[in-house]
Amino acid sequence: MRTFSALFAVGVFALLVQGTLATIVPAPWCPDLGLLVVISIGLRWSRPGMGLVLAAGLGFAADLLSGSLLGQHALLRVVVFSSALLAGRQLNLRGSLPLVVFVISVSLVYGVAVYVVSSFFVGAGAPGLLWALDGVKHSVVNGAFAIGVFSLVTRVTAWAGDDDAAMRTRRIDSRRRPI
Repeated sequence: MRTFSALFAVGVFALLVQGTLATIVPAPWCPDLGLLVVISIGLRWSRPGMGLVLAAGLGFAADLLSGSLLGQHALLRVVVFSSALLAGRQLNLRGSLPLVVFVISVSLVYGVAVYVVSSFFVGAGAPGLLWALDGVKHSVVNGAFAIGVFSLVTRVTAWAGDDDAAMRTRRIDSRRRPI
């Protein structure tokens, strides 16, 4: 429960920082920190049941803070968490480059999914080329922030005492000792 509470606090704090940044930085250049936290939790935490509840809770918090359709981000963040959980088990995403590429691709799909869900309920027109370019910019910015957010979630998970043995780094003593 301590890990759940700590990660939920990190996610809500990320949403608040994102909301503050959104007033200063133009839309495509503002990272989606809440999404990055959910992806990091999916890649880092090994409990699918609690992770789904956490992703849904952070999605509802994003819905409340953003003013979008209630449940839109919650549904999509549950899907993102599930895909990150499955990808983390099937692919080697432990390096920086694979993590950044994964986050960029998930961010692109997430942006299209937000548009599709919104247009289904609201009935928006077809997006233009400028919208697609902004989506690519936003995904690249998310990729730039992915390593920092993943490292923060890893440290909070280790601090809370739910450090997965498979993800722990082993320190190898390289000092020479007399025989």
